[in-house]
Amino acid sequence: MTEQIIEHINYQKGYDQGYSDAQEYLSKKFEKILSKNANQSYEKGFREGANQKDNKPCVCGFWGDKK
Repeated sequence: MTEQIIEHINYQKGYDQGYSDAQEYLSKKFEKILSKNANQSYEKGFREGANQKDNKPCVCGFWGDKK
């Protein structure tokens, strides 16, 4: 009886550890995907702003007419 209880406890500990490891891995992977998408969107917006043709100043004031 004691061996069954110990075996069950060890199994449960291993299962819980594996589950938490999998959650941590997926969380990091998801965060990396979100970060990559945010950076791509930022770069796209920055490039579009830098390449604007109307030569009006942007909100940041790095290019365009200075008034």
